[in-house]
Amino acid sequence: MAETTNKRKRAAAAPKALAAAKEEAKPKVVAELHKGENETVSLDDLEGEVVAEFTQQLSITGQFIYNAQEEDTTLIVENLGFGDIYVSDKPNLQVGNEEQRLLFKEQKGFKARKLFMTSSSQPVASIIEIK
Repeated sequence: MAETTNKRKRAAAAPKALAAAKEEAKPKVVAELHKGENETVSLDDLEGEVVAEFTQQLSITGQFIYNAQEEDTTLIVENLGFGDIYVSDKPNLQVGNEEQRLLFKEQKGFKARKLFMTSSSQPVASIIEIK
């Protein structure tokens, strides 16, 4: 009888868990676009055409370099996997640097020609070029 009660409780809790998982899966936008040293722009105000999309699973502690396919584009990086991604438009990446860190489902935009990424795990990174 206790087993039947536990099954009912789990069945009743399933819709709540599904709703919570859907809410957690929504992208959390880091609302700034990095343009040079200290200049940032909101990603909400970003307009343009998507000229390239790229997805890459990062290796453990290896550095990945992405070169933009078009000049004068905005690169938006999103962390699609579990684990932290550290991303910068300069090669000075440091695991643990909070300013360079992207958590699961976070996005960050860069006005750059080249991006450098690293991770201490193997998350998947999505890069979108907008011109």
